[in-house]
Amino acid sequence: MSDGDTIRVLHVDDDPGFLDLVATFLQRKDDRIEVHTATDAEEGLAVLADRAVDCVVSDHDMPGRNGIEFLRAVRESYPDLPFVLFTGKGSEEVASDAISAGVTDYLRKGTGTERYELLANRIVNAVDARRSRRMLSERTRRLETLVDTLPGIVYRCRNEPSWPMETVDGEVEAVTGYPAESFERGDVTWGEDVIHPDDREAAWEAVQEGLAEDGRFEVTYRIATRDGTTKWVWERGRGVHADDGSLEALEGFITDVTDRREREIRLERTTARLEALFEGSPDMVVVHDDEGGIVDANPQFRAETGYDRAAIGSLNVWEVDRTVEPSEAREFWARLEPGDRRKFEGEYRRRDGSTFPVDIHLRRLDIAGEKRFVASARDVSDRERRERKLKQLRERTRELNYTQTVEETAQLAVDTADEVIDARLSGVHLLNDEGTRLDPVEIADTAAEAFVVPPAFERSAAPGTRAHLAWEAFRASEPTHIGELSASDRLTEPTPAESVMFHPIGEHGLFVVSSAEADAFTETDVLLVEILANYLETALDRVVREETLRDRERSLERLHDATRDLVRAESNAAVAERIVEAAGEILGFSIVVVRFYDSDGGGLVTVAESDAVAELLPGREVYGPDADSLNWDSFEAGEPRVYDDIETAAGSVDGGTGLRSLMLLPMGDHGTISVGETVTGAFDATDEFLARILATAAETALDELEGERTLRRSRNELRRQNERLEEFAGVVSHDLRNPLNVATGRLALARADCDSEHFDAVERAHDRMGALIEDLLTLARDEDGDAEPEPVDVEALLRDCWRTVDTADATLRVDVERRVLADEGRLKRLFENLIRNAVEHGGDDVTVTVDTLGEEDGFFLADDGPGVPSDERETVFEAGYSTGETGTGFGLRIVARAARAGRRPEPRHLRRGPSQSPTVPRFAYPCPGCRTTNSLHDADCEFEGTAWHRIEKAYTDVLAVLVDGSVTESALRHAVDGEWSGLHRAALALLKREGRVAERDAGLELLTAERYREEVSEPTREPMATIYREGSYPGCHDNSVFALVAWYEMVGLSWEETRANVVDWLHRSGTWERGGFEEATPEQLVDKKRHVYEAGYGWKEKAQAAKRVIERHG
Repeated sequence: MSDGDTIRVLHVDDDPGFLDLVATFLQRKDDRIEVHTATDAEEGLAVLADRAVDCVVSDHDMPGRNGIEFLRAVRESYPDLPFVLFTGKGSEEVASDAISAGVTDYLRKGTGTERYELLANRIVNAVDARRSRRMLSERTRRLETLVDTLPGIVYRCRNEPSWPMETVDGEVEAVTGYPAESFERGDVTWGEDVIHPDDREAAWEAVQEGLAEDGRFEVTYRIATRDGTTKWVWERGRGVHADDGSLEALEGFITDVTDRREREIRLERTTARLEALFEGSPDMVVVHDDEGGIVDANPQFRAETGYDRAAIGSLNVWEVDRTVEPSEAREFWARLEPGDRRKFEGEYRRRDGSTFPVDIHLRRLDIAGEKRFVASARDVSDRERRERKLKQLRERTRELNYTQTVEETAQLAVDTADEVIDARLSGVHLLNDEGTRLDPVEIADTAAEAFVVPPAFERSAAPGTRAHLAWEAFRASEPTHIGELSASDRLTEPTPAESVMFHPIGEHGLFVVSSAEADAFTETDVLLVEILANYLETALDRVVREETLRDRERSLERLHDATRDLVRAESNAAVAERIVEAAGEILGFSIVVVRFYDSDGGGLVTVAESDAVAELLPGREVYGPDADSLNWDSFEAGEPRVYDDIETAAGSVDGGTGLRSLMLLPMGDHGTISVGETVTGAFDATDEFLARILATAAETALDELEGERTLRRSRNELRRQNERLEEFAGVVSHDLRNPLNVATGRLALARADCDSEHFDAVERAHDRMGALIEDLLTLARDEDGDAEPEPVDVEALLRDCWRTVDTADATLRVDVERRVLADEGRLKRLFENLIRNAVEHGGDDVTVTVDTLGEEDGFFLADDGPGVPSDERETVFEAGYSTGETGTGFGLRIVARAARAGRRPEPRHLRRGPSQSPTVPRFAYPCPGCRTTNSLHDADCEFEGTAWHRIEKAYTDVLAVLVDGSVTESALRHAVDGEWSGLHRAALALLKREGRVAERDAGLELLTAERYREEVSEPTREPMATIYREGSYPGCHDNSVFALVAWYEMVGLSWEETRANVVDWLHRSGTWERGGFEEATPEQLVDKKRHVYEAGYGWKEKAQAAKRVIERHG
């Protein structure tokens, strides 16, 4: 008997014997009854609190609380617990009170045993009733919970086509949009208002069939919600029958299955598609089990392998795929989870024993609880052939990067088409110079045999010819592919080729790839030809560019030789003749005229011309401001001019003469060079570039000649001046010194004869006159500055001068251990005057310091005296200036003359306190526009035509101010020598850009050589900063090293410093460890780039290309 069947009874009575008797009878009557006893109400309440009880039986008359009072106490805590009042006192009053207190049953004690049987029945009935109520309550609660939580509708309706609802509960409104009350009132009927019109009949029939079969039904159909939304619902129900067996109603459950149904629909469609894919897939699809047995295979598999359906059923996977080993495969399949995918390569064996490579995609898809694997395979024979051809093509196209000539490049392309694509009738046809024909540069050996004469394609060829087809493709710049020429209406003439591809190669011409067989080229071949043609075009671009550069370099070399001849010319006429000669022989210009400006003639006068000029152009005497000529316009503007056709140019005086192309190049203030040709558009960028170089060289040569003439005039004037000075020195030496000697002697005699207070004043006057005479002689002799400088020991000469000058208690500090080139006599006079000046103006205890100027070539002399007032520093070097009564005023003038004659900066020891002479940093001053370091500028340079000495002067003007210390840019513009120009501005901008001049709070600061080298060792400008920071990778090593070498050359490092920096970078950045070098050591790699340093190549283009590769790796 289970605990659920036991009836636990608490019997309360004050008679223990009676309790035992009742317990015996009750348990004998029903063995489910288990009796617990208590002798009073208090003990009974304690038992209830301690254990579960199903029923209480109590006497009425007991000590303490009576039965009614005990009943009330029980009801307070256990309101539904069965309570039977079993008492010997029977009265209406007791019965009434018991009923009022909530007694379950009332039974009087008796003397017969039947009373105990009756009590047992009452107890059992009361407990069963209570348990039934509880079960019903729990069932009701569960049903309500189920209705509340079920995702759907619980209903009861009549079995009619409109299915009117009697009761409806659950998610009615959520499913239908209608409130439950609208169905129960009959405002909305399920069959007419909710079920989709197209599904009503099918739903009714399905329900009736289910009721007829077993009284139950399931049906899925669509409904229309209140807002018009269509949903799918699933309904399950049963019929409810009356006692007579008639059908009273339907009860059931309806839930929204829209998502599930849509998934099912999608699954059905997917299944249909999968079945279609399986049957119609272009791939080979096999289904096998976990033992390797093939369960099914699609038609494509059967077609490609040759197995029929009957044979497939007995095959294992490893019998088809040669790469599968059975035990390894089983282990591999066992590790796969449902849905797992894998991809690998295999080799399928056909029924006839032949094999082919495949790519296999494997997926585990368990079907009906059984492990299944779906293998989809694709024949990759074509792909492998394509990859093999691509590999061959890559190897051959790599060689195209190293060809030297157009012919070599074309031959390599034709050989590649023959070997890789099996196109044996191929050739490269390039456009001729006239643009009228595509000439064969290289054709395959088989093509040479097939064509009696190598085909050249004339532009004027008639339609239907091979030439016309070729020109159509070339003009359109689009490839043309014809698979069967004999069947094409585009070709009417016979040809040994049957398949052909015309592929334009830019402006160079046409790459013709053809075969004697029809439809010889696959899609892969077409792609390969496109790749090869692109490489061919790139290679031809490079070769033509390199040939142009080589021609340009050869022309430049010859032009440089010619410029040396220009400079050596002894007259303007000779310069003009050499200009005409160079323009014709080196640059290939046939019509050349050189005109010089003649101020007396008022314009440009012809000085020299080529032979072709007289035959073509009429003679003209002068091109002046009033001549309205292109030549004068160019000269007056100072700008080169190029005219592709002078017939369309306003102001041309040579129209109608046959001259068409014209280039005019001014030579500064000297004149112009005119270059012409009889065809239009004759001059390209290289022609203009070389012509500008010639014009600049001519201007430089003419400047030199003019300078030499000026110098000769200056020398003649200097010679005359020196003669006058020598004459003056003789007068000073003889005519002034002799009377002074006589006066000095007479003073000595007078002192011997008598004494006078005036003698001292006379002696001082004589001494001053003597000093004046000596200084005048020194100045006069210093004007003759033709003595050759010799090596002079600076320290030895200084100490010798210190001994010959009265230095009192002054101190000399010398730290110059070097020899300098100088005129020793002048340098000695310079030192003596400076030392004497320091002692006289600084005091007897002055300290004179001589030391070197850091790393620069030079030294300074400074004293710690009071210096010269700031408002007098510009006049101290003028003759006659003196701050003492006995000074001659010529001392510092002599110093300045000696310094200038020795080509040293004027000393600045006169500044207050210790000082040193400034030094301009030494480095190659590049043109701010094109970075050239001579007068031969790039054609597009902003300063093209500017003589080199002007560029150097712009730099030195700026630097001469900055060496004295930081200044604002505004102050710098006002402090330079002469007017501030665009050249000054560009020079300063380049110095800033290259880090030689820094912008500080105090203004612009010129970096010392040591600081500059420290700052530029690590590039901070992009793209150099990325290369320096990240290092290089295979594929851009050459560009990276090139750029670094060019960078360090640009910023002024020596080759040794550049080499050390780049080698250090190769190690530190990890570049060398990444590999990809042919050289054995970093030093060998850098040494191969020395030509970059020596030629002064730019770094930007190479650096940008390297940065793009580095960023892809990053």
